[in-house]
Formats: sequence, structure tokens, C-alpha cells
Amino acid sequence: MTTRSANPVNKIADSKGRICLGKEYAGRPVIVSRPEDGVVEIKLAEAIPVKEAWLYKNKEALDALMRGLVQTGRGEFVDGPDLEEDAKIIAAMEE
Repeated sequence: MTTRSANPVNKIADSKGRICLGKEYAGRPVIVSRPEDGVVEIKLAEAIPVKEAWLYKNKEALDALMRGLVQTGRGEFVDGPDLEEDAKIIAAMEE
């Protein structure tokens, strides 16, 4: 990635309206917006798979996930299920 420059760079769009951002941006997703007439804004982006996007829209779920990751990193785990006790409950239900 190149260093940030406060100096604007003049570019000319080709016949299809394209401009070249430079090799350092090749293959990178971007968001192009037009916040006002005469202004085009280009921001680097990251794509989130649709099946995962719900998590970022649900603050409670994201907070729980992040809390769990921190706890895991500290080695804090809960006891797993008691499979023998579960088997007894199932057996009693089937009687």
C-alpha cells in the first residue's frame, strides 16, 4: 500500500468512464459513492458473506460472540454436557 498523500492526482476517465487507481488497488473491493454533484468518493471495502452479515446487524449476538472469544482466549470454558445423564433422561422418556 502506498503512503497517504494530501496532494490530489489528476486522472482522466476513459471512453467507458473508467479510471486506473494503481496496482496497489488491483483486485481490492471498493465502494463508489456520489455524496454530491461533481464529487466521486472511493473507499476500500471488505465483503461479508450474506450468511454472516446477520451477525453484524445484531449487536447483542455480536457482543456475545466477542465476549466468548475473549473468554476462550483466557482459557475460560464451561463444562460440557453430561451425556450419561442425558441418556438416562432419554431412556426414561422412552419407557
